[in-house]
Amino acid sequence: MEKLDNKSYKALIKGAETLTEDLYGKKVLKLKDGRIAKLFRLKRVFSSALLMPYARRFVRGVKILENHNIPTVNVTGLYKIPSIKRDMVVYHPLKGESLREMIAKKENTHELISQFISFFAKLHDNRIYFRAIHFNNVFITPKGEFGLIDISDLHWSPLPFIISKRVRNFKPFLHYTEDRKALEAFSLDKFIDIYIKKSKIKPKNRQIKLKKAVLQLYGESDE
Repeated sequence: MEKLDNKSYKALIKGAETLTEDLYGKKVLKLKDGRIAKLFRLKRVFSSALLMPYARRFVRGVKILENHNIPTVNVTGLYKIPSIKRDMVVYHPLKGESLREMIAKKENTHELISQFISFFAKLHDNRIYFRAIHFNNVFITPKGEFGLIDISDLHWSPLPFIISKRVRNFKPFLHYTEDRKALEAFSLDKFIDIYIKKSKIKPKNRQIKLKKAVLQLYGESDE
């Protein structure tokens, strides 16, 4: 991680457009050359981020996806900025549109969600867990490939996922009204059935266990 003094930082972000900010300051900037600068702060005094900073986790996520030939952003710089107590990742954004944007157009919605389910199952079979997965962090590239962005909370496991871990990753879609409505319009039951069909989950009793658990998570009966 390269140290960046305040003068160099100010020069880098000169003329940048602020895309996201909160009470603590700027979070995401669009630089004049089109690259994105994402800033990370330490949220707690005692945090796992002391050992593995969020910016490094982001870069780790990029490498994991690259190793599995999954499209994502192209990182060009990783910095520590002591003057503002922030770490920063600079990257070229992933070209394409988010799945949420594509669904909002109401064109080929059924096909898009079906393709996403296969992608979602593939992630889990490849032992990739993306804690922040939702339709705005899933991109469809100009080539029609599915990719991921905002991947600080993405990791790879050396062991196959147990059922409860797979089920847990269905939860983020619950937090976004647009995503949940899209799934309900598609049919949650069908969503799970396609996921099971496209995944490597065996035997049948494990498939039944997963379906029951996801339906319960969404407050629906499997009867």
